[in-house]
Amino acid sequence: MMSMIRAGAGEPVLLLHGFSLSHHMWHAVVDDLAADHDVAAITMPGHWGGPRLRLRDVGVAGLADGIERELDAIGWDTCHVVGCSLGGQLAFELERRGRARSLAPINPAGGWKRFSMTEFRLGLGFIGQFPLAAVARLRGDRAARSERFQRPIIRNCSTDVTAVSADDATNVVRAVSHCPIYLPMQLACLRDGPLTDDDIRAVTAPMTLILSEFDTFLTRDGCMRRLLDGLPDHVEEVVLPGVGHIPTLENPALVAEAVRDHVRRATTLTAPAFR
Repeated sequence: MMSMIRAGAGEPVLLLHGFSLSHHMWHAVVDDLAADHDVAAITMPGHWGGPRLRLRDVGVAGLADGIERELDAIGWDTCHVVGCSLGGQLAFELERRGRARSLAPINPAGGWKRFSMTEFRLGLGFIGQFPLAAVARLRGDRAARSERFQRPIIRNCSTDVTAVSADDATNVVRAVSHCPIYLPMQLACLRDGPLTDDDIRAVTAPMTLILSEFDTFLTRDGCMRRLLDGLPDHVEEVVLPGVGHIPTLENPALVAEAVRDHVRRATTLTAPAFR
């Protein structure tokens, strides 16, 4: 499986997927944005089809190192970084490293308080899903195409599971069941902790915080409140109506529109006026 899809020309836009998924979740968004942007959706290290990640490098820093290598390989010093869930947390890290012209995290991870019940709930949720993923891996594509395996996993991603195409649901199960760092990443998240208050306050690049109306996985009060309260005043918030945690699965056109609007603002306004 290839680890990246790239298309179009114009402003460079990097799309980062959520934990245990792959670049496939962005395919329809890439098709849409490629009409006026140079778009690259990569599979992050340690994920299905992506570059290998050494155990000692598992964590946000190691993933960001791998993403930077991908950026160097395609010749992008900076780009507009759009990341969903874990990819959203990595957008903050890439901005801190000076690689982001702007950032648009979608339902980003890392907004909860350290050692909170929310942090443990999320970790236990992934661990609880692991046996299903392990069985799906053993059974191969027969399981990946089965609603019995798809529905419990897709339910975490989407508010309307019927809006997710059969191909997309199959690829989600394939990715989750073939994620080499599935369990190690849970320990790494506890070791490293979520975004710090300094990470949140220090954003200087133009930014749009994109949240889903019906995200029941990373909830607004439990996982986004620190971001909403702590981000600088130039950050804009956009709410995507009618979708869940991974909105590209339910309504990729809506996501593409929000990203296009973000890039348009980011390229025409300076960060302090980005409202």
